[in-house]
Amino acid sequence: MKIAIKTLGCKVNQAESDLLAALLKRENIHIVDFEETADMYIINSCAVTKMSEKKTRQWVRRALRNNQHSKIFLLGCYSRLLSAHPFPFDSRVQIVDSRDKIKEMANILNLGQERNLSDPVIPEIKRARIWLKVEDGCDHYCHYCIVPHLRGPVRSEDPQRIINQAICLEKSGIREIVLSGINLGMYGKDSGESHLIDLLENLIQATELVRYRLSSIEPFLIDKNFLDRYFSLGSRVCPHFHIPLQSASDQILSKMGRGYTTDDFERLINTIRNYHPEIAISTDIIVGFPGETKALFQETVDFCQKIKFSRTHVFVFSPRPGTLAAQWEPSEGIAAEEKKEREHILLELAQQNQCDYHHSFIGKRLSVLVESVSENGEGSGYSENYISVRIRAIRPVEYGHILPVFIEEQTNRILIGKAQRGE
Repeated sequence: MKIAIKTLGCKVNQAESDLLAALLKRENIHIVDFEETADMYIINSCAVTKMSEKKTRQWVRRALRNNQHSKIFLLGCYSRLLSAHPFPFDSRVQIVDSRDKIKEMANILNLGQERNLSDPVIPEIKRARIWLKVEDGCDHYCHYCIVPHLRGPVRSEDPQRIINQAICLEKSGIREIVLSGINLGMYGKDSGESHLIDLLENLIQATELVRYRLSSIEPFLIDKNFLDRYFSLGSRVCPHFHIPLQSASDQILSKMGRGYTTDDFERLINTIRNYHPEIAISTDIIVGFPGETKALFQETVDFCQKIKFSRTHVFVFSPRPGTLAAQWEPSEGIAAEEKKEREHILLELAQQNQCDYHHSFIGKRLSVLVESVSENGEGSGYSENYISVRIRAIRPVEYGHILPVFIEEQTNRILIGKAQRGE
């Protein structure tokens, strides 16, 4: 049997797809590229925006065309949404409406009958960096977000299982593990037995070479105790935090149900930079939220100019069924053209801030994980502070190694440097 898997959306989805692929390979099932003819197509979907839904439907139609006799399984957030808002798919499409998508697919495909599915499943991937899911679900219920409705409450993975996976991944050659979750900072809050920083400390004690990165953490889940312990871990943890801002208007933040003010956020960023002045701080921002006037949008622009994020992901507001914000959209919504204009303005500023941040590392050394190697032996990858770097090598670089690179120049938001001798 040949099975193809397509993953859309967040890194948690990618981590889940990696585990599913490992389960299939464990049963000697052949995984093929999604564009190839397969007996079965599995689509791990996203529903965070209307565009995400549209992309999912496009991939379903592509799978239907690839093989007229294949089965298509649709799982993930969009499949959960379809239970309340059906879409007329072809009868060959089976909707997997389960929060535990891996276990459900394992049952459907009769996987793991001779093995315990609770044992650590180690993804067999051709990447130097891997996303390791440690938490699922969210209890915060921001007023625009459908994810808690689809993913359910916080559920943390067993810490020993995570540690066992990390040990195996390190032995397989992985040199960077990104801890991922729907609300990562809530890890352990459901059991009260362990917290994210406890897990991170235990992972570092259990492994020797892997460096760890956090996928994303909410500003209201970072305190002094967390920061003291995080920065005591040295180079084994990446100097990079992705902290969603969403808006820099206090009025809009309150309406979003975010639970903090711009002053709170700025104090947090300043505190973090006191620990590590060159740390990368990336963020997410939503433009065009219901009631966001031009003046309120300008507050976000001004704040971003002040904070100077290393990277900014800009999203155009998309009303999600069942959320409070969807009820406000008809009367307080922003015209589509205005939303796109605000997106353009913020993206231009984000690009400038990113270039400025990158430029500050010319003449300095960064530790770069080699994630690809060209025919001439040069490499490329990401630094500890999540900057894309191209490596000029004095000798051929090796895939999967972390190299010290002296940065010489910047071009097109990519840093270029020389791998240093004797490392």
